Amino acid sequence: MQFGKSQIKKIYILCFVFLICCLLIISCGYEFVGSRPLTFNSVTIKPVRNDTFEPRLEERMHNALSNEFINQGIEVKSAGGDVTLESAINVFALGAIGAVDETIKEQEVVMHVDLKLISNGKVTEFKEMSSPIKITFQTTGTVSQSVANKEAATDKACMEIAKEIVSRTIIQYAK
Repeated sequence: MQFGKSQIKKIYILCFVFLICCLLIISCGYEFVGSRPLTFNSVTIKPVRNDTFEPRLEERMHNALSNEFINQGIEVKSAGGDVTLESAINVFALGAIGAVDETIKEQEVVMHVDLKLISNGKVTEFKEMSSPIKITFQTTGTVSQSVANKEAATDKACMEIAKEIVSRTIIQYAK
């Protein structure tokens, strides 16, 4: 199939128009979310406030937050970070999930954390952050096994909440 001069001219014009449209779209500032680097490279995590009666929960949450920020390539500083994070654990409870003959066999860890992000005088708050998944543990067996299961589930809840906090922090500053 042969093209005439007028058809070839039309193809060149269409290609030129397409190229101009592409250049206009690119030059308008459109970009993928998260394609820019974050506006901060380091974070200072203030001591976590534990408003519950669960002992040493603040240490676990602080460690989980530190580990998650480091996993995301963000430096954790004891002072002078680009962003300061203040957090408070407001709720820690165990809820019965399964029972047989009035004996609890499985429990759930319920934990809520309030968060403040402070950067250049701007304060952003997130209230009642919790794990996006249900964290449960078995209470069958010996008392020491049940306590060990509870400790492991508590650590898992801290890790999941820390992931949620870090994700929200990154999304907040990637905008």
